[in-house]
Amino acid sequence: MRNKILSVAGPVLLACLAAQHVAADGLVFRPIDYEGSLNERSQEAIIVFHKGDKAGEARQDLILKISVQGDVDQFGWVVPLPSAPETGKEDAKLFEELHKYVQARLVAGGAKHEGEKSLNTAAEAAPTAAKDVEVISREVVGSFDVSIVKENRAGSLNQWLTDNQYQPVPGGDEVIEWYREKGYVFACMRVNDAALSKNRAVDLHPLRFSFKTGGRDGMFFPMRLTGLQDEHFDINLYVFYDKWVNDRLSPYGFVHRDFRLRWRDYDSRECIANAGKLWSTPKTDPYLRGYAHLIPTVTKMFEKLHLGKRYYLTNLYARGVKPSEVLAWKDDLWMFPYYTNRNFVPYDAREGGVAALGYQ
Repeated sequence: MRNKILSVAGPVLLACLAAQHVAADGLVFRPIDYEGSLNERSQEAIIVFHKGDKAGEARQDLILKISVQGDVDQFGWVVPLPSAPETGKEDAKLFEELHKYVQARLVAGGAKHEGEKSLNTAAEAAPTAAKDVEVISREVVGSFDVSIVKENRAGSLNQWLTDNQYQPVPGGDEVIEWYREKGYVFACMRVNDAALSKNRAVDLHPLRFSFKTGGRDGMFFPMRLTGLQDEHFDINLYVFYDKWVNDRLSPYGFVHRDFRLRWRDYDSRECIANAGKLWSTPKTDPYLRGYAHLIPTVTKMFEKLHLGKRYYLTNLYARGVKPSEVLAWKDDLWMFPYYTNRNFVPYDAREGGVAALGYQ
């Protein structure tokens, strides 16, 4: 079989190949006996974040969608995460609908976003010593055979991937070790029915990872692994949180990581101030009802996962990101709430916090 492994690190991939390409969230890897290329052509993510009252209580959903091109029947994808996640299949229409929603808002006069006030049965894995790589869980989610593993000894994850017929990540030991020392787990996905083509990119159904971030107020998107690729890449993120996300208000805003704001929801005169929007029932929300016809799949997702919860959408992006610069980052991308006190240090950015490395 022709297998490859794709790694995303931005949210998140980690991979094992000889000739590799990575996008905003990881690397694409070819199987041991495959001489061609496997490329991740684009990467987008949806983040739904719930802040905690104290450290360790914050949770988020991270929904990843990738587009891959390569002459293979199977490939793999590895994603580093702060804690063991629950995994689910989501609909690719989520991204199409959110794109249409943002474009409709911008066409309708969205300049306000800058100034308004608001606050099958899985195959058995080849054996690797349990003490070296711990397999926490394994399940089939749509097209993906998902194994959640934890590396307990330096260098053992690459060996585990090799034992399972994937090439190790050239030059990746240091980054993998960095995640291991932080206590992260790795979601290792084998894709069995992608029907890829060497002539065109193929979109795969999104995967949702629901997990604890380990912190209180930091929204997580893994990126450092992408520093192993050669080519520049773009990132598009849709972030849902019950407040605004800090862009430039303080040194902890996402603009300082070379991201830019495309759109964010605001409070109209009909809205409850600082209360968010009812994305699970948009026809009942004065701010969303005129756009509800554009987002039926998004509505169903929120009905399923977060019925009755309120959120503001923030759409941010980065283009032409240089891998070498990302590799030099001290941590992954962490985003924070829009604290109106410019001198306030986010909890997770403080000494001992899960995001503190990026601000030392």
